[in-house]
Amino acid sequence: MKAARPVCAIWLATVALCGPAGPVQAETVLADPAQEARAQALGREIRCVVCENEPVALSQAEIAIDMREAIRTRIAAGDTDAEVRSWFASRYGDFVLLRPKVSLETAALWGAPLILLLAGAGGIVWQMRRSGRQAEAAVSPADDAEARAAILRHQQPD
Repeated sequence: MKAARPVCAIWLATVALCGPAGPVQAETVLADPAQEARAQALGREIRCVVCENEPVALSQAEIAIDMREAIRTRIAAGDTDAEVRSWFASRYGDFVLLRPKVSLETAALWGAPLILLLAGAGGIVWQMRRSGRQAEAAVSPADDAEARAAILRHQQPD
């Protein structure tokens, strides 16, 4: 039991020192709480260009820190949320937005799942109808009569 104490102490010290990793805060915070809340919300909507599918609010990459600062600068300058999103999209493309807007350019991405689902369902229905017709066409009336006669012959005693 005494041997377990040092292990527990080391484990507790490690947990206490490491602590849970949360979202990384930018170096500056906006003075207006409403603006800061907008900046944090936008940070969750804009993708880090270095990290894969991670919003800038959670990323620890240096460019994500710069992007969070740019969000705060744009908000402090009086930009709306839509203007901040547009500013980032103009520099990095629509990829930077975690929820890209629906347009003619992105219509294929938004519509592809529905089109594939409908095509798959149509293919299944077509295959079921096709196999049903083949089963009906496989036995002709003459073959059916011949099979019945063969069964009757085998059932009669010699």
